[in-house]
Amino acid sequence: MVCHYPDLAPLRAALRAEDWPAVIAFFDGLPERQDPTVATYLVAETKGVERFLRVASGGSASSTLAGSLLGARLIVMAWDARGAARARRTSRREFRSFHQILVEAEQVLSEVTAEDPDNVAAWTSRLKAARGLGLGQQEASRRYERAVKARTHPFLAQLSHVQQLCPKWGGSLERMHAFARECADNAPPGSLNAAAVAEAHLEHFFHERDFRYLRRPAVLQDVKDAVARSVGHPDYRPVHGWVQAQSSFAYVLWHAGDRWGADARMAALGNRITQYPWSHIEFWSARRSLSRGIAR
Repeated sequence: MVCHYPDLAPLRAALRAEDWPAVIAFFDGLPERQDPTVATYLVAETKGVERFLRVASGGSASSTLAGSLLGARLIVMAWDARGAARARRTSRREFRSFHQILVEAEQVLSEVTAEDPDNVAAWTSRLKAARGLGLGQQEASRRYERAVKARTHPFLAQLSHVQQLCPKWGGSLERMHAFARECADNAPPGSLNAAAVAEAHLEHFFHERDFRYLRRPAVLQDVKDAVARSVGHPDYRPVHGWVQAQSSFAYVLWHAGDRWGADARMAALGNRITQYPWSHIEFWSARRSLSRGIAR
């Protein structure tokens, strides 16, 4: 994310300088079209920033901002403590650290949303906290609805809720796909939200662990329709989150056999890429092949 959005450079500089007034000014100056969740994620992924955020102070608005950023950072730290292994390969010590840090994150973020219920970044973070703490589908849906009240068509919250609705977190493939279609159908043409369809198909593929799923004609058509409604629509304009949307579309299109469609998405990305979903080992051969296709 560090290199994806050049307009976040002042925020990175403020964090390096531990300049809290500059952090406040950055978030205050974010255009309405930009979901503050992406800038919050940048802060959350900054190692060691939690020490700075714990002592950041100011008026009530800035204190809820500090809480929102600290809560997001704690969630990243919790998942780092747990590790990337599946549950059966995660130690008790790792699970204990994971849970302890998530409990603190939830305490911080619940105070933020109590004081600032329109904080979409905090509600989005609380969606991920709900997954980690095993709070269930009903509570996750409540948090998602609060995110919707805070910001219409909250793309990052939608991606998080797609995760919640997949089977590994107690949902079902049917509910996950239905929700993704709702995200696509209800949002304005040219917005990022239809990328939730690609995310749902990715989760379905990860569930089945079989690339043949992505090669089904119905899946390819579904994703192509989602591209046409979002990043391929004439009204599309890049906003924070577009790199993830384009990357997910490119990954699915590549494995679905639509090389030209994947080329177009990769051309839009340029030299940008996301760890998810391209962290799979086949990324490198795919990327080389795509690069040769673009060069032609």
